[in-house]
Amino acid sequence: MMGAFEGLLRAAGGLAALHRRIVLLFASAARETIVVPVPAAAAASVALMILFGSGAWWYRTARRRSSCTAKGGGGGHGEEDMRGRGGAAAAVETDLSVLPCIRNRRSVFPKDFMRDGDRTIDDSIVRSLLDAALWGPFHGRCFAGCGHPARFVVLGKDAMIEMQHLTLRYYDDNWKTATGYASEDEYLEWRRMTRDEIAGRWGPVSFMIAIVMRRQSGPRRLPEWEESAAVAAATQNMHLQSTKFPELACYWSSWHDAARDSDEMKEFLGMGREDRCLGFFIVARAKRSRVKDRRRRDRSLMEVEWRA
Repeated sequence: MMGAFEGLLRAAGGLAALHRRIVLLFASAARETIVVPVPAAAAASVALMILFGSGAWWYRTARRRSSCTAKGGGGGHGEEDMRGRGGAAAAVETDLSVLPCIRNRRSVFPKDFMRDGDRTIDDSIVRSLLDAALWGPFHGRCFAGCGHPARFVVLGKDAMIEMQHLTLRYYDDNWKTATGYASEDEYLEWRRMTRDEIAGRWGPVSFMIAIVMRRQSGPRRLPEWEESAAVAAATQNMHLQSTKFPELACYWSSWHDAARDSDEMKEFLGMGREDRCLGFFIVARAKRSRVKDRRRRDRSLMEVEWRA
C-alpha cells in the first residue's frame, strides 16, 4: 500500500512542476505581451489531464492489487505469509487470485453422487473440461507433427456398462492370476459385489472419461515419464475446470488395474500397443451443490528445501 502512496506523490510532484512552468509561461507572456501559441497551451492542458488520469488509475490499480493479496489464499497465504529464502517477507506484492480455484479442486466420491431427480449433465460441460485439458503442458509441442500425448474416450451410459461387463469377463477368465483370492468362492463373492456396482455405485454417473497416454503421438519419441506427466497435467486441468460447476462431482479413478491394463481394454478403447490407460475421470452430479470439505492441507505435508 505504501508503494501506491509513493507513486501518487511522484505523480503529484510531476503535476506541480508542470503547473509552475505553465503559470510562469503565461505570466511572462502577460508582462512582455507575448502571444502564447494556441497549440502549446492546448498541449500543456492535455498533458496535465493525462498525468492526472494516469496517476489516479495507477493508484486505484495498486489498491486493488493490495486488497487481492491480503485476501488471496484464504488465511495464511496472503502477502504477510509469503517468505523469501532467508525467511523475510517478500517485497513484491503477489496476486494469488488463482489460488482459490486450485483449493476448490477436489475429488467427490460416489457416496456424494445424486441418485434421485434429474442427474443429466449437458455435453457442453464435458466439452469445457476437455478444452481445459488441451491447455496442459506437453513437450511434444516443441517438435513439428507431435500432438498431445493425452487421448480421452468419453463413455456415456451404454458404453460405461459395456466397459464394466468387459472388466467382469476379464476377471472371470483370469481371476487365479489377476486377483489375490485363494478360492473361487472368494472370487465369486467379489464378483457379485462388483456386478452390483454397475447399477449401484456407478449408476448415478453420467460419464466415464478414459484417460489414455499415447506412447508416441508424432514422429518424435519422447521419454515415457514426460508423456505420463503431460497426461496427468491435462487431467488436473479438467479437475480445475470442474470447479466452475458446483453441481459436478468428479474424481480420477484408477479402476481395476489388471483389467485396465489388459489387451481387452486396449482393444475396447482403440489404444495402440504401447499406449497406457491411466484410469477414468468420473463425472456425475453431486447430491447437493456444496459437499462439505473435510480436507486439511498444511505446509508440513510437503517437503520443500530452499538453497541459495
